[in-house]
Formats: sequence, structure tokens, C-alpha cells
Amino acid sequence: MRILFANPNTSTAMATIMVDEARRVAAPGTVIDVCSAPFGSAYISTRGEAAVAGHALLSALATHYDGHDAVIVGAFIVPAVTAAAKEMMPVPLIATGEAGLAAASLLGQSLSILSIGAPSRRMTEELVASTGLGPRVVSIRDLGLSGTDLTNDQSGADSTALALARAAVEEDLADVILLGAGSLEGMARRIQPKLPVPVVSPVGAAVCMAEMVVRLGLPKPRAGTYAAPDSIAMSGLDPALTRLFRGD
Repeated sequence: MRILFANPNTSTAMATIMVDEARRVAAPGTVIDVCSAPFGSAYISTRGEAAVAGHALLSALATHYDGHDAVIVGAFIVPAVTAAAKEMMPVPLIATGEAGLAAASLLGQSLSILSIGAPSRRMTEELVASTGLGPRVVSIRDLGLSGTDLTNDQSGADSTALALARAAVEEDLADVILLGAGSLEGMARRIQPKLPVPVVSPVGAAVCMAEMVVRLGLPKPRAGTYAAPDSIAMSGLDPALTRLFRGD
């Protein structure tokens, strides 16, 4: 089985954090390849960045998806970044945010998300709403750290996350903690022993779900919401993306 892990930002450090976790979780025999956005921002936290990231993701996937059984997109703020890619890809595509929420929903009734904070918080709320799990998310607690802060000061970020997670359990009565950013990957294993409830890694959940989809032989839908469109003539795009829209 071969899975493509697509990082929709330009940060190689962020890609490394997420892919290291993906490969740690992957079953023996699963190959995880990686690609990153060819343009855009190093971290996605605003709607403008998300709009550019959606285009960059399509370009990266058009170039690299061939030969893969499934695609994972390392994006927690799913609707803003991955909706078009889910429609255009000929193989199943799973975003880490939706996978994390799905996994968390199986482990408990009340969920709490650790978010990096405004302005991406609003997009996190939109993700929750899009999955229909809004009534079960009892809190979104903000770390108040940038993606750069999270990668540069791992110990400090862990301490902040641990305090927020404990508060979510004690004050919000959360049954499950979900990490709400790609830069938090790897943290679940570090803080889990200090918490009485499960801490879900969205990347780990996405890998397991992608493997499940492939093993079950489930195809990308050819009808409905995410069915690929008929051939579309585009101009001004890179050649690979032009071919993808054309249906070549």
C-alpha cells in the first residue's frame, strides 16, 4: 500500500513533524510518500492563507498523486483547504482534521480541541460544524502560540497544552482531547501518560483510516458531493494541474 501525505504549507519542518508521526503509526508494508505545497505560506492560520493553500495543494497533488492508493492532507482546518482536492482526486482523500474528530468521537461523548488560537479558531469551529459534531465539542482551548513557537519550543508547548488539557477534563468534563494543529503532532505521546483521558493525534488517525479504506477496497465516490467534475478547460495553471482539470 502506498499513501501520499500532502503538506498544504511550504514548511519543511512542519512536513517532517507530521510525516514522522505518520510513518511511526503506519502498518508494516505501508509506504508513506510526502509532498509539500510549491507556493504559499509556511503556516496556515488565516482565510487568505487557506485560499492560497487550497490552490497550492491541488498543484502538488496533480504532480504527485499518481501511483498512490490514497491521499492524506495534513490540514486541520479542513473545509477551507481540502474541499476542492477531495473533489478532484481520483483516489480517496482524508484530511487529518476530519480523521481526528472521527476517531475522537468513537472514544468519548464530550470532546475538547486544543487549538493554536485566533484567527484559525474560527476555521476550527467551521470544521466542527461541517462534521456534525458541534454539540459534542464542549470546548476549544487556545494555546496562544504560533506554529513557529510550537516547533521551536517543544517543552514549553507541551507544558501549556498539558495545563489546558487538564482544565478541559476538570472544568469542561471532556472525555477526549484532540490536538488541533499539525505542529502539535508527536505531542499526544508525550502528554498522554499525564492525562486520564485519550489524546488523539489527527495524523495518526488519518493514517489508520486511510489504511482501512484501502484494505476494504473502498473507492473514491463517482457520484454525489465529491464526484469529480467533467473535463474543465483551464488557462494559466501549471501543466500538471491543467491536465487534472481536463481529466487526462
